[in-house]
Amino acid sequence: MIVDLTPPAWATHLLSDATDWNRAPVPAAEVGPFEIPDDAYFEYAWLDGDGERRPDPDNTNPRLNPWWPYACHLTGPDYRPDPYTLRTDRPAAGRTLRLDVGSVNLGEKRRLLIYTPPGMAGRALPHVLFQDGMAYYGWGKAAQTLDLLLEEGRIEPAHLVFVPPNQRTREYAFNPDYRRFLAEEALPAAEGRAPCDGRRIAWGASLGGLLSAMLAWERPDLFGRVVSQSGAFSFSPDMDFDHPFGGGEEFLRAVRTRTEPLPDVAWRLDCGTLEWLTPSNRKLAGLLAERGLQAELDLRSAGHNWVNWRNGMAAGFRFALGS
Repeated sequence: MIVDLTPPAWATHLLSDATDWNRAPVPAAEVGPFEIPDDAYFEYAWLDGDGERRPDPDNTNPRLNPWWPYACHLTGPDYRPDPYTLRTDRPAAGRTLRLDVGSVNLGEKRRLLIYTPPGMAGRALPHVLFQDGMAYYGWGKAAQTLDLLLEEGRIEPAHLVFVPPNQRTREYAFNPDYRRFLAEEALPAAEGRAPCDGRRIAWGASLGGLLSAMLAWERPDLFGRVVSQSGAFSFSPDMDFDHPFGGGEEFLRAVRTRTEPLPDVAWRLDCGTLEWLTPSNRKLAGLLAERGLQAELDLRSAGHNWVNWRNGMAAGFRFALGS
């Protein structure tokens, strides 16, 4: 599909999935027709003279990016959202508990949400631990997707544990105190209210995907599966997190150089092909498989956004809880 955008008179640059947004904005005077895949979901915005991001006044499509309200979107003629995303506009059918957890590791109290499917309260079930908990609960529609798959008999039931961050980058990027909070405080507190049968899945997007991978890598006694969506596997502790396009692929290094027995963990990685994290996700999937671990990679023609991740929710649940 050929995209031919007309810059508004006030625009100075085009920001989009094709430019990794901040990495390589295109000057408005140089914007010309460009191609995206026919099955793509594509987001973009314009930058004005004050450095503000603004939507395209010529694009009347609804705004679908909950983090970036200025992001407009286009879709190719072959784009199809995952069918389950079209059926989640309904209340979750089960029970949602709100739980406050005092943390010695963080020196403060944190709130969790725990979702249990209808009729499952008190049953020992697998636990799915979501990073960016409020986002997955609200925007990701994780509970509604779980309900739909259960109704169709495609997965086993589970308790879903949603943990929102306070200082996301600081907590998610290579922070051992935060990982100890999750493993030693958040999970035991959640399992005190919703019993676990011993099976746990770590799930997250972007930095949350990296954090989920590190949790399972360090604590295979707790986690048997990982679902990472656009995992930030190009990152390393020494990088500039305000310009996150470099990095030394620290987690890949840890997988490549580990000499002791590998954690018995199964992996599902999904990622957009229109984002800068695609190469590191490809490399990690190949490296995990090369080292004898179960690993699958799902690529979609999309960027780094919640529409992409919602389109991977049902497949993630089938991997995590497939019966």
